[in-house]
Parts: sequence; structure tokens; C-alpha cells
Amino acid sequence: MNEINISINWESVKEKIFLRLLNYKKNKADMEGKACIKFLDLAILFYCDCTEWGCNGFYVSRKQILMWHRDINDIYQAALENTYRKDNTLVTPILNFFPEESVYIAQNGMDVMLIEKEMIVLANQSLFFGAAMLLNIPVLKKLADQLDSNLYLLPSSVHEIIAVRSDPNTDVSYLTEMVNKANNYVVEPEDYLSDHVYYFDREKREVTIAVPA
Repeated sequence: MNEINISINWESVKEKIFLRLLNYKKNKADMEGKACIKFLDLAILFYCDCTEWGCNGFYVSRKQILMWHRDINDIYQAALENTYRKDNTLVTPILNFFPEESVYIAQNGMDVMLIEKEMIVLANQSLFFGAAMLLNIPVLKKLADQLDSNLYLLPSSVHEIIAVRSDPNTDVSYLTEMVNKANNYVVEPEDYLSDHVYYFDREKREVTIAVPA
């Protein structure tokens, strides 16, 4: 079965479409013709995973949506359900995700247990394009309630985000600088997501860009 035949059959693909988040400005030239929803400074795209059919996956195009007699909201809802299946989410302390960081933290006189408690990685089980967890409002709300706090969300890469508690002493400028340094020195160019820090308001159940004071 080739990619074209798969793409014209909605019933064949509706359970294989997943959300992917990319930086809108950086990828704008590559998004021509693709189905896309702009979200803050990011782009929500829809990727059809055809691995089990032995085919290359593809980003859903606006033309394909018309061929399927659907609208973009139908695609978004299907992708939400597929992306956020209960067995496809990962929420874990940062030192479980980056255990090598504990050595660096200890060597620099920082409290390893405090860092582990305060920084939580959100991703998917495949650790591939897991930054779409930024759109997973139920999981963000559950985590915020567990921490009894709103959240700052740091875009580690297109593959994961890092959540930290929000409190009056949080320095958003420092968090933003930390993200910028990681993007400049650690994150591969193709994995770059954003230089912004995001903010999750658990009462409004809303993600916005956190503006440094």
C-alpha cells in the first residue's frame, strides 16, 4: 500500500494521526500546504505514522483534509485522542530523565533533591516529539494540582518540556535565560522549539507565553 492510497482513506488513518509542535517562524517556509494551527509562537501540525504499513509517514495537508471530507477540527480531535492515550504520556522528575545531570548539579553545590522535586519532565513514551504535551491540558492540570501551583513550562526541545512550580519568587527572566542558553549550546538546531517560557494557569486551564518582569 503506498502513501497516496493511505492518505485518501480517512478510516485508515484516523487512529494514526498525532500532534507535533514546531516553532512557527523557523518552520514557516516548510509548512506551505500543510494543515496547521498557530498556537502562540508555535505551529500545531498533524503527522500520520504509517510505520506498521512499511511506509514513510507524512504531515497531513490541507488538500488531504478536503479529500477526507473533514475539517481541521476533526483532525485536531483525532490527533488529541491518539497523542494523549493513557499509555503514551510520561511525567517524571528531571533526574529520572537526565540522570547524568545529578553529577553536574552536585558538583555545582546545588541541592539534587530540590531540583528533582521542583523540575518535572513531560514527554511521550517514545521520547519523540513529546513537546506536544504542552497542549495536554488534563495532565498539566493534574500536575499543577499535585504541586498546588500554577506552572512555568520550559521548552527543552521538540521532544519534551520541563514544568516548574510558579511562586512569587520565581524569576521568569532567569528561566528564559536558561532556555536560551540551552538552545544555543545544547539543543540541536533541528530539535529547537522556542526561546519563550510558557505559563499554565490551572484555574483558567490555559497556556500562555510568560513575559519576563
